[in-house]
Amino acid sequence: MNMYRAIIVDDELMGIKTLKLLLEKNCPDVKVVATAIEPQAGITFIDDYRPDIVFLDISMPQMSGFELLEQTYYKDFCLVFTTAHAEHAIKAIRNKAHDYLLKPIDAEELKACVHNIRNRPASKRETGPGSSRQVIELPVKDGIIFIRPADIVRVEASGSYTIFHLDKGVRHLVSGSMKTYESYLDPATFFRCHLSHIVHLDKVVKLHSADGLFAKMCDGSMVEVARRNKQAFLEKLKNG
Repeated sequence: MNMYRAIIVDDELMGIKTLKLLLEKNCPDVKVVATAIEPQAGITFIDDYRPDIVFLDISMPQMSGFELLEQTYYKDFCLVFTTAHAEHAIKAIRNKAHDYLLKPIDAEELKACVHNIRNRPASKRETGPGSSRQVIELPVKDGIIFIRPADIVRVEASGSYTIFHLDKGVRHLVSGSMKTYESYLDPATFFRCHLSHIVHLDKVVKLHSADGLFAKMCDGSMVEVARRNKQAFLEKLKNG
């Protein structure tokens, strides 16, 4: 059973507790990884945890759910608005919400909402080898973060640590050797081109051959390709 990670943002603590309980009872494959009663904390949690589903209250005193969405960097999740006001439905749809739930939330409507998320078009889900690992858990200094393999540009060894370089310049230093994390990555998509570097093949934009072979990545970084890996690397790029 695939697990879906969810975040709940609601300025009413009782609303959070009620929805969390409904999910636990009716949707066991949905795990609430974080909750927030303040919109700013919700923005941080969405960007840090990169959830599959966000249950977002529309009417909050500090900022509306619509305003919150404008400030999140990470947006690749199924958005479910929760609201006590039916008139927000049209605006929710225009904001590309997957669904909206009227408060008090009905258990059957919640089950139907999650069912539709499970059965959304395959083009909106990760497919192919390694797709069972939809997220990777990384131990960082102040806890655990969750990232998607699709967001990785490259992985770099740094002694007993590993640096994950993600899209938009996001960078995470995590404990553990690069070899530990290499097994988490789909070999059809990622290639260890050097003792200290793994690259996402789809994010190689150019090859430079002066003074050795270097791969220019989509973030502008240059990654050395070891001589012994050159032929295999080129074959991977051609056949990818």
